[in-house]
Amino acid sequence: MKRNLVFLISFLLGSFLYSDAERKPVPLKRGSGAEVLYFDFGESAPKSFFQSEKLQEPKLEDLKLGFLDAAPGYYSGPDGGEVYQWAKNHYQWKRADGSVFTEWPTGIFKLDFPTGTGFVFAPPSASCNGCLPTLVWNYPDNTKITKYWISHRKEYDSIYQKPLEYQNYLLVNESKFGKPKLELENLIFYGSDKWNEFLRVFGEEVKTKSLFTFLKNEFGFENRGKIPVLLFDDYQTAKEYIGFDLPGANQTEMGLGGKDAIVLCCGEQMPERSGNPNFDVDSLRRVNFSMVLQKLTRNAEQVSCLKTIAETGTQPSQEILDPWFEEGLASYIESRMSDRKRVWVYTETEKLIRENKAPKSFKTLLDAKYKDNIPYLFGAILVKHIHDVYGKDTITSYQKETCLGLESTLALQKVTGVSADSILKESVKRFETDKIQILKDSKSLSLSGYTVMNPQFPNEYFSFLEKGFTLKESAKEIKSYDELPSLYKIFVANVNDYTGKREGDFLGPKGTYFFLWKKGNYRWFGDGWEANVFPGNQIVFRGSNFTLVEWENGKKQYVAPNGDSVVFPNRESVQYSE
Repeated sequence: MKRNLVFLISFLLGSFLYSDAERKPVPLKRGSGAEVLYFDFGESAPKSFFQSEKLQEPKLEDLKLGFLDAAPGYYSGPDGGEVYQWAKNHYQWKRADGSVFTEWPTGIFKLDFPTGTGFVFAPPSASCNGCLPTLVWNYPDNTKITKYWISHRKEYDSIYQKPLEYQNYLLVNESKFGKPKLELENLIFYGSDKWNEFLRVFGEEVKTKSLFTFLKNEFGFENRGKIPVLLFDDYQTAKEYIGFDLPGANQTEMGLGGKDAIVLCCGEQMPERSGNPNFDVDSLRRVNFSMVLQKLTRNAEQVSCLKTIAETGTQPSQEILDPWFEEGLASYIESRMSDRKRVWVYTETEKLIRENKAPKSFKTLLDAKYKDNIPYLFGAILVKHIHDVYGKDTITSYQKETCLGLESTLALQKVTGVSADSILKESVKRFETDKIQILKDSKSLSLSGYTVMNPQFPNEYFSFLEKGFTLKESAKEIKSYDELPSLYKIFVANVNDYTGKREGDFLGPKGTYFFLWKKGNYRWFGDGWEANVFPGNQIVFRGSNFTLVEWENGKKQYVAPNGDSVVFPNRESVQYSE
């Protein structure tokens, strides 16, 4: 028995040595005498564009083996390492340095090291004319650098990725975008001097900490990595960078909340210092800073989706294009933190309903895509309804389901237990109730944060607001000049800082409003009254049923509710008319 066991071991050992010795050698395809190349990708992923450019990039022609035929079996590589071929262009080579090279018939190849570092080459799809491959460098700590070919720019974007820790950001080419203009928390801004004023007050105007805290606590959406913010001066340059028209519900929020960077436009519309501090402060108050909250929400939601994919190991078979949720969630979050945005959402949604443009079914909502700003409006209303009625976890669950490839209608049914059509109808019905107070306060909400214009004589103005005007019902009862109020002592404002440079709304004191025309005339107004001031000429006050006029030379006129009129050309003379 012992003798048989020794014989068996000797036979197997001899067979192994014989088979190893008999393995056919296979050379490199670039030549039997060619040198075997070895690679070093470093111990950790680079965190700058210039470092990523120094990464060694293995080429297929450097590694490819030159088999004489496609016979399956073991071979000996050019460095003596074991090779096994399954079929033509499908083999694995265990190299002398411990790395393992694998090629597939699809054109994919990878080079893995025992340390956990590695490289993957993925060829572009056949439908992408002129595209270059996707290149990935992997590291032991689950970080990677991925270079995606951007066909419309004909260049690579280098992305630092650590999805399990909510990190996915563009490594910015500073030779193209310059050094950072501002670093605030994890936001890094790149742009021209046209954005200087915007950036100077950004930290005061945009409550990013509040946003990030809300997104994390409410939905579990995060971005723990860097967030590059690319600031473009004009629309065309921004469009050329991203490759399509910039998303945005209106001209004040053009940009893109991408998964690896944020694009904002347009610097040429941003205020610059004029030397007049009052004018400059007013200019900044008119900037739509809250648009950044919208883009940051989109970014965090997408980075969280990447985390879900990495965590589950499930690569979705299709990417769900879901603008109603993506833009709706971002608009909803922004509207929670911005009065101006909230009143815009409700005003524009009401307008679409009135014009019979509201989606009648969930399919109509999906088919509309970006038409008539429907994702920014009905998407926001729908997200608000789901959040309020079905709870915050429902939002998170829906995002995860669609992130992993479940179609929108099915995902909404799954996470709520209610059909998508029913939820849409519920949300519109709820909107009809919610809108009442918001639209009632629409003027004040739309001007939230604007400059308050003050009258030259505030005591007289406040007295008017408190008491109004006490006037006779008939103009014929007015006997003296002083019975008519002095409009110049109430409604004159100092508009020198803005005349010729600004046209638009201002807030007035105590719930009143002010509008300035560029040429210098202006209007005060409130509930049931308005006062139009024409500098160098006259002031015209219109109440609910009467009119007062005062000229700069002191002349006054009163048109009573019954249509009678009295004119005082001066203190000493009076004229009555019917």
